[in-house]
Amino acid sequence: MSIYTTETGDRITGSPNLETIIAFGETPLADRLLRADQLDEPDLIAPLTLAFCPDSSLAQIRETVNPEILFYAEYPYFSSVSQSLLKHFRESAEYIINTRPLGPDSLVMEAASNDGYLLKNFADRGIPVLGIDPSVAPATAAREAGIPTMITFFTRDLAAQLVDEGKAADVFLANNVLALSLIHISEPTRPY
Repeated sequence: MSIYTTETGDRITGSPNLETIIAFGETPLADRLLRADQLDEPDLIAPLTLAFCPDSSLAQIRETVNPEILFYAEYPYFSSVSQSLLKHFRESAEYIINTRPLGPDSLVMEAASNDGYLLKNFADRGIPVLGIDPSVAPATAAREAGIPTMITFFTRDLAAQLVDEGKAADVFLANNVLALSLIHISEPTRPY
């Protein structure tokens, strides 16, 4: 079974008029740090091809790696290791808190919440939060820091489940997830 699929159309419009800009060839997947006992195993690799659609002006990667492989249980990236990122998102959270009527009866949700680095700013102000992240290690760190976190992908089915459970977000955040969002677009989406 292949770890990726090749997109034949524009990820937004479906137009088949993709023009290859550059094919980088086979490349190891990002964020796959190997342990000593894995060094003799083959790397997971996929082609990396940048394409352009003249119909929509979208530049996109043709290959889509299975998200369960990209965001595996031992995913090593923790957002809170970057002091500048923490500062940026603390200021972003403060702006949101100061410009919206948020309080103890509100709910702030974040897709791809990683280790809870952003949601912590809301929780520290007594605003209920819910993180959603598919990677076990960062999501577990968020839970250990007191940030309620679901270890799963944010999907339509999950959105419907949350609505059915009465969990409607007053603020829904999704930072650095464009690639992830495009992975899941296979048909037109509807807002919830």
